[in-house]
Amino acid sequence: METRADVVVIGAGVNGLSAAAMLASKGRSVVVVESADVPGGAVRTAEVTLPGFRHDLFAMNLGLFAGGPVNAALGADLARHGFELVPSAKPFCSVFPDGTMLGVEADAAATRANVERTSPEDVAEWEALTAKLQDLAPYLFGILGSDLPSWKAVKTLWKAHRALGTDGVYDLVKLALASTRAFTDEHFTSPKVKALMASWGMHLDFAPDISGGALFSFLETMGGQLFGMVIGKGGASTMIDGLVGVITEKGGEVRCGARVDEILVSRGKAIGVRLANGDTIRASHAVISNVNPKLMPDLLPDEISSRPEVARARAFRPGLGTMMIHLALDSLPAWTASEAREYNYVHVGPYVDDMALAYTDTAAGRLPSTPTLVVGQPTVSDPSRAPEGKHVLWIQVRVLPLEIADGRSWDEAGEAYADHVMGILEQYAPGLAQQVIGRAILTPSDLERYNANLVLGDSLGGSHHPAQFFFLRPVPGWGRHRTPVKSLFICGAGTWPGGGVGGASGAMVAGIVG
Repeated sequence: METRADVVVIGAGVNGLSAAAMLASKGRSVVVVESADVPGGAVRTAEVTLPGFRHDLFAMNLGLFAGGPVNAALGADLARHGFELVPSAKPFCSVFPDGTMLGVEADAAATRANVERTSPEDVAEWEALTAKLQDLAPYLFGILGSDLPSWKAVKTLWKAHRALGTDGVYDLVKLALASTRAFTDEHFTSPKVKALMASWGMHLDFAPDISGGALFSFLETMGGQLFGMVIGKGGASTMIDGLVGVITEKGGEVRCGARVDEILVSRGKAIGVRLANGDTIRASHAVISNVNPKLMPDLLPDEISSRPEVARARAFRPGLGTMMIHLALDSLPAWTASEAREYNYVHVGPYVDDMALAYTDTAAGRLPSTPTLVVGQPTVSDPSRAPEGKHVLWIQVRVLPLEIADGRSWDEAGEAYADHVMGILEQYAPGLAQQVIGRAILTPSDLERYNANLVLGDSLGGSHHPAQFFFLRPVPGWGRHRTPVKSLFICGAGTWPGGGVGGASGAMVAGIVG
């Protein structure tokens, strides 16, 4: 069977759906094909422990999407299709072995007071960095919202130079290249304040000593008090439901269980796709791929995939691995730092050196004894995700080996390592084991089974280290969301501006395709 459309989108992740929704809203006929049985990619909500307990299997924080171009353009339409955001008054905190914590609230004055209780000598620098983010934000977000390289990005840098001067642009470049350790050592004295910031680098693949980590850590830490954090009411997948609703309402189609075997190319131009069942979908205008760049050559004809400029995408490097542990609980964890019960994210590092050691062990294929843990408590602000009085816990284990050096598979090592993680949490929240009424574990191997884009369990869609970030993402010759094949475009976490649930690369491609 053959179908025809203006645009075919491969992959129903947030960026593929964002591109499709924006194009459909402009009147383009769009067909989205997805190999999984449900849309969403790394945004998926399911009852994996017990009935009535709704867990975000992968991504939870929707702050990037809430403040991004797709929500700005389609927010009213998404809301009509059931998408609703829940703000967090207390986005995140870090807990420490001595029973204390340090938290960032969606209130700069309250956060300042928290820092002062922990480290009075760091308050002045904290306030200075808060002011710096306010000064830099228009230009940082301008770059993040621009295709790279592009005249739009150049104009943003020129505006930064005019507003901030040469020293201001120098600070911007230095921030983009510095490691988190170098940045925090320069600005703070307290190990706890440094750890609070460094934990955000570990959300990506920025260990404290990796160049480039300071930017993300700075944006997330200081931005938490200025811009807050939001999650999706009832689960992150309500955002996906909203995007699918917009696409279908505008006459588009989202097909699940439809795996692409080959991107059809004629005279050097992408003209459609052939599915595993033999069906073809012809695209008169463009093919958009929301597929990990590393996997793209395998979707192209042999005579195309063997070309050096195409084959180099196979060298796109994954980040390190992630494990997800989902718990159904009788009550919130009894953190020794009791105020931590009020926060949506609780980071367990605990300190910068521990994070650095965890990364080094992981890079060598060893299971880290103290992985960085991101503990999500969504029911603090969204009780609809669990039966009355009950809670869900979302535990992201960062970072883990893609392949374990001793030869064990993740299927063999997963349960025991999850038990090890639970033992760590027990030190910070005594009695947690007795509160658990349901548990589900997703190892790095499970992540790849759910979504082929999460290569070897890398939840980031590719390493964000400087060698494949900014205008180098994903690889030379594949920049600006274009591929070496005419009319074949690419979006997703493997493209600029990288990982996170934002939809920005999908919006950029929609603007290019028009």
